[in-house]
Amino acid sequence: MGMHRAINLVLMLATLASAVALYAVKNDTRRLETRVAAQERALERARSDVAVLTAERAHLSRPERLEPLARLIGLSPIAAAQYMRLDPAADRDSAR
Repeated sequence: MGMHRAINLVLMLATLASAVALYAVKNDTRRLETRVAAQERALERARSDVAVLTAERAHLSRPERLEPLARLIGLSPIAAAQYMRLDPAADRDSAR
């Protein structure tokens, strides 16, 4: 009988250790799920912010909005004389 009692005690301790380990894994899993959910919410907010900022940039960079502002500070459309060739070979060919 002493042998059966020792085996039962070992099995009960193993069962208890398994229950504690399972509880720890479950607790860690819940904590990780909470972190993942928070990061997903932050990512969704960032995506929303990017969409808003992209729309705002498109609105602010419209030529019909910028042209009057540019003229107010003295800018004007580029003149043909302001263009410069970057290819010196093309300049020699046009000089001939």
